[in-house]
Amino acid sequence: MQVQDYPRQEFTLGDYLADLRSEGLVSGTVSWEATSEALPVQHVSYDSRQLSKNTFFICKGNNFKRQYLLDAIEQGAIAYLAEKDLEVDLPGIIVSDLRRALTLCTQRFFEWPQRSLSIIGITGTKGKSTTVTCLREIFDVWLAEQKLPPAGFISSIEEFDGFTSEESVLTTPEPLELFTILRNCVTAGIDHVILESSSQGLKYGRLDDINFSYGSIVNIAEDHISDIEHKDFEDYKAAKLAMIDHSEKLLVNLDVEYSDLMLEKAAEKQVKVITLSTREGLAADYRAENIRSRADGLVFDVKSLRTPERNIKDLFVSLHGLFNTENALIAIAIALESGVDETSIRRALSQVSVPGRMMLFPTDDGAMLGLVDYAHNKLSFEALFQWLHRDYPNHKYIAIFGSTGDKAVNRRPELGVAAGENADLVYLTSDDVGYEPFDSINADMTPYLDSYGVAWTADPVRENCIRDAFAKAIRLYQETGEQSVVMALGKGDESSIYKDGIYEPINSDVTVMKHLVETYNAALK
Repeated sequence: MQVQDYPRQEFTLGDYLADLRSEGLVSGTVSWEATSEALPVQHVSYDSRQLSKNTFFICKGNNFKRQYLLDAIEQGAIAYLAEKDLEVDLPGIIVSDLRRALTLCTQRFFEWPQRSLSIIGITGTKGKSTTVTCLREIFDVWLAEQKLPPAGFISSIEEFDGFTSEESVLTTPEPLELFTILRNCVTAGIDHVILESSSQGLKYGRLDDINFSYGSIVNIAEDHISDIEHKDFEDYKAAKLAMIDHSEKLLVNLDVEYSDLMLEKAAEKQVKVITLSTREGLAADYRAENIRSRADGLVFDVKSLRTPERNIKDLFVSLHGLFNTENALIAIAIALESGVDETSIRRALSQVSVPGRMMLFPTDDGAMLGLVDYAHNKLSFEALFQWLHRDYPNHKYIAIFGSTGDKAVNRRPELGVAAGENADLVYLTSDDVGYEPFDSINADMTPYLDSYGVAWTADPVRENCIRDAFAKAIRLYQETGEQSVVMALGKGDESSIYKDGIYEPINSDVTVMKHLVETYNAALK
């Protein structure tokens, strides 16, 4: 996103140096002259391909090359920030922690926009995108009734800054992109921002100095373990728990694993806790009771132990899967605590839809149910199959999925086991393979499918897999009367695949599945 015009204060290189020194980050300066501190900084950037004059250039990235700095100098860089002397004729500030320094410099450049916003932060292993989407829908309905601007939104699905909406690349953007969005939100007159945080965003300090009015860790399970993400589960768990450090109030689901640890950490940090539960008989500030699954979504009662006037009866939520009750309940509790009225909550959740999450496409003759979901790890696979066994028993389960390349290698055997235990047929396909060969990724999953005797085939083109699975399901119904669930998992509504450093455009799983089902249904008439 591009930053919108706003009355900008001009800072000097000395201002940035003072910030860095105040946190003890400065190891030294190089090529420094008496006039260096007075240099006006009009831009901050870490992309040597897109630079303007008077840019303070940040030498960011594990694969950073000195040539990038030389290119930046040609484009108008007046100073640089790095963790070592790059031996150029340009004033440089050398720091011990570039990531922290980057966040500090970016905040100053955009004049600390987070201080003018009420930001809600959500993290977790699964369900965070659904939770933030529910929150956004609720707040947007509520704010519209007051004739106020809608909420800013930062998620793995979409970014909205009050001016433009774009498909996300990272769940939590890098600091320069993140603070561009927050600054634009302030410029647009937005008061509320809903932010989905990844473990990487928390671990690498992209959210440093951002305080959440409400924060929640939806759940924690082992994920994102690799050489370039988290070295082990303890590192991943610590990153998720860092959400507590940023939160004024913390929503804790007592039903999930590690809820006791969340409560313990919150007590240490003196963070106010609001508890939730969907379990019968478990005391919590907000409870979901009398939960019912319907063809068009979920219905349940919301009971507030602290404030009975906030009770809501027979609340309809247009989401599928009983597990989504927990996600919706977090959003409801935050909304009620924020003063949102029941009418707004009902209106919003009756029409909520999360792109690429638990989207159902049934054929009119009942032959097949197409399902598109972002499920991509053990926890989400298990929750999905549990729901299918409950709501769609006696169906054949045809699963289409892959695993990411270069990272999250721990997922692969777990996905293989989960699919092996539950699926009748598997199509292995591409899911952001990165620089890793497609066959290499699959080789970490196929032994587990084989051990469970599950038939599988592999094709890197996702659309081919969906089309073939759909055709198989229809033939099966025509020949035997057996019904199938064809599930395209892992990519949701994403319209690109990351491969060899490039995002290649694709028809999203939603687009393909919807077209196939609509075409089939039209032919039935």
